[in-house]
Amino acid sequence: MPGIVRATVRYNVPDLSVPPEDRGLFSGPAHKYGEDVEVDLYDPATVPEIVQGPEGLDIQGFTYVKHRSALNTDEWLMGSNVEDIYVPEIQDLVRQVTGARNVIVNHLGIRKRLTANNNDPTFYRKKGDKHDDAVKKLTEQDRPWVNGRQDAGLEPARFAHCDYTLQGLKRTARHCRRDIAAAAQEALDAEDKQTVPKRYAAYSVWRPIKPVERDPLAVADWRTTSAETLVPIEYRATSNVLESGEYMLEQVTQSPKAKDSGQKWYCKTDQTPDDVLILKFADTASERDLKMAAGCVHCSPVLDGVGDDVEPRMSVEARVMAFW
Repeated sequence: MPGIVRATVRYNVPDLSVPPEDRGLFSGPAHKYGEDVEVDLYDPATVPEIVQGPEGLDIQGFTYVKHRSALNTDEWLMGSNVEDIYVPEIQDLVRQVTGARNVIVNHLGIRKRLTANNNDPTFYRKKGDKHDDAVKKLTEQDRPWVNGRQDAGLEPARFAHCDYTLQGLKRTARHCRRDIAAAAQEALDAEDKQTVPKRYAAYSVWRPIKPVERDPLAVADWRTTSAETLVPIEYRATSNVLESGEYMLEQVTQSPKAKDSGQKWYCKTDQTPDDVLILKFADTASERDLKMAAGCVHCSPVLDGVGDDVEPRMSVEARVMAFW
């Protein structure tokens, strides 16, 4: 990837005719229609408007940091390496970057497939499918990524979205897992009593396991993202806090209105496994500071001139909750 490339981003209008209660766990809705829009992808290291370092998380909603994992390319899917080695690495990294006192990984996924279902706008998973059964088994095991799955079968997500809303963040703090609710207890008590709030936030820590040749992860500057283009969507998520065993998580998808909004997209040139992208999902501090980035819309765009014969990208994403 040279310094500035052309790529295609997909904006979608969700089809909400099937309620979240009837969709599979962690399944968003199908889409009424989508629009593929060509955009410029800027290298964030080469443009002055992007703030480098930890401060960038609260200004544009993302930042890139250098970090070398103890795992090499061949070790990611071996035994308990991810649980024993990578999860502690990421928790330490996010503490260092954000200054949070406590960080918990609540989802981890490995991707090494081409898009298939993500290219089909009519696709959604139905409640009770094999995926539901697999996720419930992980929930019963109470693994660190109980609110998701360690899986090499995940696909790059084509459509522009952000995985949590502020409401989704607050529900996750209360209902996702007992260890998360315990870490959030002081903040949740303050919310209930409407006293001085304690800050907490959700981030994604994204790393290529091999150098990226196709389907990179592109991020949009929060300052150029119009709130009017963001459409909230609910979906079922697992819980070991609630008796029902699940709660409604909320994310946003971005509508085609965004194509005329002046939104700017970024993607690091020649990203290697040591170039780690941290992006913000949601942050309670953004309620009080309206200048702070509340999140970061992102997607895996199609790069111009890259054919289907190029090897699929292999990447790992850790979603984390951070508490101050």
